[in-house]
Amino acid sequence: MKQSGGVKVNRFKLCICGPQEAGKSTLKESLQTGPFAAFFRDRMTPDNQPHEPTPGVNVGTTNIPGVGEVSVWDFAGQSEYAVTHSMFMDAENTVFIVMYSIMDDITTQKREVHWWLCFIKSCNTKSKPNVLLVASHADKTDTGYPKAASIIQLMTSEFKEHLNISDEVFLLDCRKTRKTDMRRLKDLLTRLRTELLHPRDMPKLCAEIIKCLPKWAKETCRPKCPVLRWSQYKEAVKKIDSLADEDFLKTSSQYLNHLGEILFVSPQTGEPVVILKPNWLCTDVFGKVMAPDNFPTHLRTSEDIVTKDEIQKVFEDVADVDLVITLLQEFQLCHSFDGQEFIFPGLLTQTMPPDKWQPTADPAKTVYFGKQVQCADTTDMFSSAFFPRVQTRLLRQLKNRPLLWRDGAKCFDSNVESLIKLSPDGRAVNICVRSEQGDKLSCRQMLQEIENILSNVLGECSPGTTTEERVLSARALREHREEVYSYSMEQIDKAKGADGIVHHDILGFSEDVDDLLYGGRDDDEEEQGAVGNPHREPKMYGNRNTIINAGDGAVINMYQGAAGQLQLEDSVSETSSDRLALE
Repeated sequence: MKQSGGVKVNRFKLCICGPQEAGKSTLKESLQTGPFAAFFRDRMTPDNQPHEPTPGVNVGTTNIPGVGEVSVWDFAGQSEYAVTHSMFMDAENTVFIVMYSIMDDITTQKREVHWWLCFIKSCNTKSKPNVLLVASHADKTDTGYPKAASIIQLMTSEFKEHLNISDEVFLLDCRKTRKTDMRRLKDLLTRLRTELLHPRDMPKLCAEIIKCLPKWAKETCRPKCPVLRWSQYKEAVKKIDSLADEDFLKTSSQYLNHLGEILFVSPQTGEPVVILKPNWLCTDVFGKVMAPDNFPTHLRTSEDIVTKDEIQKVFEDVADVDLVITLLQEFQLCHSFDGQEFIFPGLLTQTMPPDKWQPTADPAKTVYFGKQVQCADTTDMFSSAFFPRVQTRLLRQLKNRPLLWRDGAKCFDSNVESLIKLSPDGRAVNICVRSEQGDKLSCRQMLQEIENILSNVLGECSPGTTTEERVLSARALREHREEVYSYSMEQIDKAKGADGIVHHDILGFSEDVDDLLYGGRDDDEEEQGAVGNPHREPKMYGNRNTIINAGDGAVINMYQGAAGQLQLEDSVSETSSDRLALE
């Protein structure tokens, strides 16, 4: 504030979430309708309006009568969009409305509300998000209030340590703006606005930048692309305040990002990017990239590879295609090896074929071991962006191109290969490494590299997810059992302090800790050599994460999915269809 003074913040973000056809867009329209227009809207709105799905996220600043100026973010309910939704779920200066239909059966209501609450939690660590639960379709039932109240009670009990869930019950006919529950909702938003904005100032420079955004979008940016590189943005701001230094400008830009005025993006590598019109990225770009295949415009293909020509056809009327591709790569949504064909992990539809992980020719001599990272609590989930970004990072960082499927990846090097598999419920990731040549060191190195990728990605796009690390049963992996069996770190540490042997209660056999952690020690290996320090520090995944000691001998069915039992393969096919690699 000291460089340019402070001004009062006069708006907050309102994120409206929930499953498709819950009435999110209708609620948004009703909230911003004034008293005079509401009189006619309540009488003239037809009972059965056709559903028009929202592509991506519809973003706009509006005035809600009785509440004030609000940046409203209307999130599409289709699951396909959740990959990009996680980029915009920051709770700073935000109120979340999670909607659901009171006409769904109670099991569906609980599942959908629980999913969205887990999703919000997974994306936030710095502040405790404010959440309102709103049931829709009040006009279709006379017994909805007890159901809505029970949902609030259940979710508040489960998420009380992580989310501020209002105890007020809202059951709305989202088309009617003058009903009591709609007025109560506005009253609550007004109170939350006061809590969020008082006392709260933003740099005076922010107000000056807001005034210039339309002009910059028109005169400084490429046609149809309201995007500025950091160097361009700094140059434009210098004309407003020549004394503003870079750190202060970044702080000011973060304020504007929290207000929904701009999107301030700092990629892992390269200079930051500033999106001057958030709705352009959220609707015009992401709305098309992640669209389901039943939308009129989408990028989904049966081969799980998208060509530059296909991208050109989708975006030629709304954006500079080369810039869009650059942005998609910087957002880690896609990767290309030749600039002509692109893999979008978030668009993958194929599951892993059973023949891609078969037993080796000599299983007894093959080294197997691995790790498991799983959600620690019922309130935890991996954000929808997590696994696709892991896959993008594998494409970028590994020396050899991995095979990718919707639910897994296979990586390989000269003497080692690994299988990374997402569990059917999406709550655990298993990493198995093996070497038919018995190359334990290469196995350890590959496992460590993959673990580092998982940890980094969790911190980036699922920071609120608490996870626990477990160790896979090497014998169960070698025997290619349908289910994946694991040991808690508490069991491993206890065994290391004793005779080095750990027993699995379910499997009914014992294993050597060295076999589980390192693939076993060779006779000539030193304690501090390739094996490393025996006094292991707990691995922390993400920002919020803590190590939770789960029950002994846990088992997760990881090999049984849509494609049936996943077995192990001996060699890697070099064909492009098998590899999903772009030659």
